[in-house]
Amino acid sequence: MKARHVTSEREYRDPFGAVRLGGAVTVDIDVWDDEVVFCTLRTWTDGVGERLLEMHGEKRGGVTHFSVTFTPDRTGIIWYSFDIEASDGAVWRYGAQPGWTTGEGAFAYGDPPSFQITVYKQRAIQPNWYRGGIVYQVFPDRFARGEDWLRRADVAMERPHIAGPGRAVVDDWSTPPAYDKDENGRIKRWDFYGGTLEGVREKLRYLKDLGVTVIYLNPIFEAASNHRYDTGDYMAIDPMLGDEESFRRLCVDAEEMGISVILDGVFNHTGCDSRYFNKYGNYPDSVGAYQSTDSVYRSWYTFHDDGTYDSWWGVDDLPAINENDPSYHEFICGREGVVRRWLRDGARGWRLDVADELPDSFIADIKHAVLAEKPDGLLIGEVWEDASNKTAYGSLRQYFEGSELDGTMNYPLREGLLAFMRNEIGAQELTRRLEQLGENYPGQALYSELNLLGSHDRERLFTTLGGAPNPDTLSESERASYRLDPGQRNLAKSRLWAITLLQMTLPGVPCIYYGDERGMEGFRDPYNRAAYPWGGGDKDCFDIYRNAIAVRKTLDVLVDGRFNPFAVGDDVFGFWRRSRTKSDCVCVLVNASLNNSHTVRIPIESGMEVSDVVSGRDPKVSQGQAEVFLWPLGTAVLHFHRHERLQKPLERGMGVLCHVTSVPDNGKPGTLGAPAKRFVDWLASCGQRYWQVLPVNPTDEFGSPYAGLAANAGNVALLERDPEEVLADDTLFGDGHFAEFCDDNDYWLTPYATFCALKDKFDGAPWQAWPEQYRSYSPRLADDPELAPGIETARKLQFEFQQEWNELRAYANERGVRIVGDMPMYVSADSADVWSEPDIFDLDGDGHAAMQAGAPADQLSAEGQLWGNPTYDWDVLRSDGYDWWLRRLDRAFKLYDYVRLDRFIGFSSYYEIEAGKPATEGAYAFGPGANLFRAANKLFGGLPLIAEDLGNVTPAVRALIAETGVPGMSIVQFADQDVRNEFTPNRGSVVYTGTHDTETLVGWCARSFADGDAEKAVELARDIERRTAGVENDVVIMPLQDVLLLGNDARMNVPGVAEGNWTWQADAADVEAAAAWLRELADESGRAVEG
Repeated sequence: MKARHVTSEREYRDPFGAVRLGGAVTVDIDVWDDEVVFCTLRTWTDGVGERLLEMHGEKRGGVTHFSVTFTPDRTGIIWYSFDIEASDGAVWRYGAQPGWTTGEGAFAYGDPPSFQITVYKQRAIQPNWYRGGIVYQVFPDRFARGEDWLRRADVAMERPHIAGPGRAVVDDWSTPPAYDKDENGRIKRWDFYGGTLEGVREKLRYLKDLGVTVIYLNPIFEAASNHRYDTGDYMAIDPMLGDEESFRRLCVDAEEMGISVILDGVFNHTGCDSRYFNKYGNYPDSVGAYQSTDSVYRSWYTFHDDGTYDSWWGVDDLPAINENDPSYHEFICGREGVVRRWLRDGARGWRLDVADELPDSFIADIKHAVLAEKPDGLLIGEVWEDASNKTAYGSLRQYFEGSELDGTMNYPLREGLLAFMRNEIGAQELTRRLEQLGENYPGQALYSELNLLGSHDRERLFTTLGGAPNPDTLSESERASYRLDPGQRNLAKSRLWAITLLQMTLPGVPCIYYGDERGMEGFRDPYNRAAYPWGGGDKDCFDIYRNAIAVRKTLDVLVDGRFNPFAVGDDVFGFWRRSRTKSDCVCVLVNASLNNSHTVRIPIESGMEVSDVVSGRDPKVSQGQAEVFLWPLGTAVLHFHRHERLQKPLERGMGVLCHVTSVPDNGKPGTLGAPAKRFVDWLASCGQRYWQVLPVNPTDEFGSPYAGLAANAGNVALLERDPEEVLADDTLFGDGHFAEFCDDNDYWLTPYATFCALKDKFDGAPWQAWPEQYRSYSPRLADDPELAPGIETARKLQFEFQQEWNELRAYANERGVRIVGDMPMYVSADSADVWSEPDIFDLDGDGHAAMQAGAPADQLSAEGQLWGNPTYDWDVLRSDGYDWWLRRLDRAFKLYDYVRLDRFIGFSSYYEIEAGKPATEGAYAFGPGANLFRAANKLFGGLPLIAEDLGNVTPAVRALIAETGVPGMSIVQFADQDVRNEFTPNRGSVVYTGTHDTETLVGWCARSFADGDAEKAVELARDIERRTAGVENDVVIMPLQDVLLLGNDARMNVPGVAEGNWTWQADAADVEAAAAWLRELADESGRAVEG
């Protein structure tokens, strides 16, 4: 006889995995190669016992398919197996394979192992603030000294200390941790490093920039030890760390930065040196249980006739609590109890230490207290095994039935990932382990698991990844001094990217143990609890973590997408994360081998495209499969998507990049009107579809259109008509169109016009220097009679700009030419936008930029770049639904046919520098990611955008491109190929020979290939332009200087140089002479558009 039942296949069990209470379950099995007369599903539920369910059979070819449907009537675990009766009367037993509760079953002699179905009750309000977050675990004594640390330490050390281990403050923060023990192994003295809650608060910006949204604090309540798992007073913050006010302040400031706080609850035991037990008498104002049978706390503990007492695992420093004692229960769970009190003070959830030691009823009451205080509050527990079927002290625990834990510390995942990356298990074993967790855990628990890799209870992650020896084989002194050698650190770093990528892309909530992002080393306690290396550590490790976090933040499917793991041999582990609402999905691949490369083929559905956001290379697709090559320790994150996502696709064609001021105009700067129209005619005659311009906003004092006075206003210097003539033309403003324009654009026009009038009033001084009554915008200012003339002038000139621009755009569109505009990422600190809407920018109290935009040091700029623009407060913008940005995009879409977004990478992560500090001391912070573009797509439909994705293109930037569909840019001069022979731009990108910031193509060729030979450089440039026009990409755009084959004397801008830019103008004769060449390129490449 043969049989088959696979728990993960809907043909054999439906629904997949855990079952919500009240839902029906269908269980099936196929049997063949014997005549079967009967099949019974045997189930067992604790508290109910065994049930035998007769299964209905039907013939399907040579197979008999048995099925039964039933509805569980209570939460818990249903264990099941099959009895199959053959025609000869023999009963065959079929169940799970030994050591497993899921997967494909097998026959067994005697009672087989059972399969598992978890039945649970769904939580009404999910803690989504946690499930979608990134957790950072802080060991408070060792994370950061606040400015208050010395004062806190002095106060704490002055407290009366009658007996028990001593206490000492370590002056040198970098001192390696160690325990001072007596001959019996007991602690003689606890060392404190002076970390404080204020120190955590002072580092909130660092944590936010890392991507952290939740801080998990190891115990912070008063205790004798530095780890504080020996609670001395649940109602008091340890004075070494701070006080209630510092805790509240931390929570308030963290919340303002989008960060929540989880506390560590140690409710199974207290310290013997506590106000409740008071073994040493160090709490003179309390009569502890150890001191008197009359103590109000006596019933909390269990004492024996010989004077001994129950303690946690026999450790007499940690007397065990009787959690069923009514007074203790009220103390922890009551309205004024510990759980609710600290939630009221700002915490948002609790982590339960040693949850296995707590009765189910007590955990349920703690959960009730959490939800009574905060309906979206969180309760997670320390459980080391599969928490769905954990048996502790003879009882099957009820953690995930719906009334207890939201999730647990995911040690099974940690052990599996580390074993896989250390080549101790293969990918198939890891796959099966994670499949079992995925089936046994209710979805609400699986996606709330705390996915840790390092912790205060385990060796440092970096030490483990580097191949350190088993610490049990080393002496104490060897463990204390052990450090990875350079080769081991390189190995650890190579593995770190792979395992961190897995941590950030698997279901559950990633948790970073403090310092792991700096490559800290150390064996188990105390060596894994060293002081955080502020100003040091390994920056590569930080970049690894931040890049992996950024990928998770960009792709929503990694938070709540369905999970399907698989293995490709024993080296490559992979899994799918599939969206529940759209066709997009992600496939993650990791090759754990140190020696073997692998080519992996992944199925791709018809009509889908795929990109690898890690490498930036597009996988080869053939015969319905995407082919990915993985080096040893190689990784891939494959993003599968439709061609159209949030973007509006560009039509195939060519175009020219030329600012309005650069078009021929008899030696003067080009303008709207006739000069621009002549240029449109020339483009159309050359078969061009696109004219890309630089921003048409007002410029700064250096003429830069990327840092002007307003984000939405037009540059009146581009007007064809003289402004004085415009203002004197009364007929222009009397037909109602002017009033309509003012009404339609009032949201930006009135503040801008008022700003202009005040600029005139105060002789051009920056608004931060204006008298106080003018430093903030109010609509009442627009009614000021003194300002009225200036306001009206600005409005009229903007109206004229709109008229001339609309006429030009219509003229271009009629001739088949589309205008591509340009939107700067930032605005000037001295702009109408910052003045009128300061809340959306990161400013100080005087209106100056508190955080400034810039760029980090690189090979082109050893000191980095400090631009001075204020950065956005994306938290404020997010809370307002990105209203300002949506209005800005709306304005741009009305001006242009397509919009290039300058510094697009800033929407993923942007570089910010605190005011007064050099650019080298800046840090990357997270932008809005895809959320802004989803909001825009919902409002506008397909987004006509191009992404300037040049610079530090990380996996997250590629993920943002993949998620939105907005095409990026491929620049010939930045190609990783010898473009004299070949050029393969990124698939789907808009291709450029250069930009306004680069050398001209001829100038670049002269420097790179021609040793300054101008004639040779021109010929090389011609060949490269021909090759570029012939690429498969839909759109190719060339700066006009490249079309004219000009050298670097014709550059538009040299980045980092303030003066002498933005002034280049084309010569009419040169433009006319180049028409044949441009038309030839358009015709040969099949891109020509006939007008």
